[in-house]
Formats: sequence, C-alpha cells, structure tokens
Amino acid sequence: MMLYESSFVQRWHTHPRLARLGQTLGHHQWGCAALIAELHPLPTTALVLAALYHDVGEAVTGDMPYMAKRRFGDVLGAYEKEAAQQITGHTFDLSEEDERWLKLVDRLESVLFVRLNAPDLLAHPEWIECIEWIKLEASSLGVGAEVWGML
Repeated sequence: MMLYESSFVQRWHTHPRLARLGQTLGHHQWGCAALIAELHPLPTTALVLAALYHDVGEAVTGDMPYMAKRRFGDVLGAYEKEAAQQITGHTFDLSEEDERWLKLVDRLESVLFVRLNAPDLLAHPEWIECIEWIKLEASSLGVGAEVWGML
C-alpha cells in the first residue's frame, strides 16, 4: 500500500457514532502535525514527520479501539509499527520528550475532534480520564495554558 493511500483509512470504525463522521488517518495525522506546529516552540523534523505518519500502520491493522490498545498494546503496537515502517520506509527514533509530545497531540487531536462533532461523548469516564491526562502532560511540557484554552 502506498503512503498516500493510507491517508484514506477510516478512523473510529468500531464506534457507532464517530465512524459515521468520516475522519480519516489523513485528517487526524495532519491535525496532529498542525498541533505540533502550533504548540511546540521548536519541533524536530523527526517529530513533525512522526506526527504526519504515526498511524499509517493502521492501513494494515485498522484503527484499534482504545480499550484494545490498552489490553493488547504491546502486540498490536509492534505489528502496527512494523506495518508503518514498511509503508513509509522510515523508523522514527524519537527522543523521550518527542514521544511525549506525539502522544499529547495524538490524544489532544482526538478530543478536539470529538468536542467538535459529538461533545456529549466527552462526559464519559474514559474521555474525562483522557482530558485530565492531557492537561497534566501539557502542563509538564510547558504548554498547559495553551492546551487548556483549546479544551
């Protein structure tokens, strides 16, 4: 599969409401890269590229639901990472801080998408937990006020 084609993979495919909204990997990954550009004072090239490509392995695995990732994350993550490397031809050896930034914007983009399209879902415990984590991590990375303003 070509890298370009992977951008059309449907996100949220197992969620009865969010699946119908049409968000693709291309939408999500661009959103993550845009958030890096907006929030990070001096992002590395590796971080920007990782934001743009971080989910391309889902062209092979599908968009795993969050609970599946929590339960089987090691196995699924390794498979997705291998698929992404085959699709992109790259490995993204990010620093620990860049990994934190990527995880932050990945979750933040998801919350912003849900807030825009199905805000009532954010009252569910798993979303509340996610938002609290985002707030703590954003503060730790020095962008708490900016992220809190988005939320």
